[in-house]
Amino acid sequence: TYLEVSSLSVLLCNNISKKNNNNLINGFSFNFLDKKIYGILGKTNSGKNLLLDLLSGKTKPSSGDIWVDGEKLTRFSKMKHRVCYIKKTTFFPPFVRVTTILNSMKLRFPKWDNYYAYTLCKYFNIPLNKFYGFLPKNKKKILYSICSLASLANVTIFDDALYEVDAKDRNDFFNFLYEHHQRYPRTIIISTDHIDEIAYLFDKVLFLDKGKLFKYFTSNELTSNFRYLTGKSEVLKSLISGIKIIGAEERDGILTVCIRKKLTKDDRRKFQKYLIDISEVPIQKIFIYLINLRENRNKKYDIL
Repeated sequence: TYLEVSSLSVLLCNNISKKNNNNLINGFSFNFLDKKIYGILGKTNSGKNLLLDLLSGKTKPSSGDIWVDGEKLTRFSKMKHRVCYIKKTTFFPPFVRVTTILNSMKLRFPKWDNYYAYTLCKYFNIPLNKFYGFLPKNKKKILYSICSLASLANVTIFDDALYEVDAKDRNDFFNFLYEHHQRYPRTIIISTDHIDEIAYLFDKVLFLDKGKLFKYFTSNELTSNFRYLTGKSEVLKSLISGIKIIGAEERDGILTVCIRKKLTKDDRRKFQKYLIDISEVPIQKIFIYLINLRENRNKKYDIL
């Protein structure tokens, strides 16, 4: 049927580089594989927006190649319909109706699911006959995300999706995305500052800094290999010798350290014996700690 998604949805990046004004991507290589969901996290100057332009074919790398399902991606590639990327800076003519925008998407993407787009517009109270220019800003952002999801493109890219939308609507939309991906799996790439709200979605998370991919982790690695330890400072300091600490915060005699270590049952028993609390570390905090280490600010973590 028209809703079938190709069994291939693979985006391969081979050492791509590009400089555009103050944005930079330098030697980026990564394979975005079929039926997986990827998160991208980076600071303002990380180059993540330029990377999304490159992954979607909106701009061409100065060096290196990008391949979609075995064919090179270019601005005029016949593979372009397999990639959907609607930038957060996108705008439509103010006197175009929502239904016209949806119909234009149907012309662009051969697997477009019009019924699903209409269903989501109804759920999020976006009137189909309303002029685009009269929509509130948050409704425009939801509309972009609806178009991306309903495109059923083999590779679907979200640019800081729903960054000006309230938490309830963000939560509801990403629940729709999860359910839709279960039914029609394809490669999805999400750049977001709300990464911990939707951590359940990701198969892998990529960390960017100053144009470089400096770390990436599977969701399992993030949840099992990083832990917070919290307890009285003098007690905790005596227990963590030899453990790799990537971040630390100390307030009112209570120390919290972020460690990169998969804790054994014996480890847990030892810490619990001394009333040390063990908890998961938010992805965004892991990113911040690793950025701090990269920027040589880790002296404050020399707590022993």
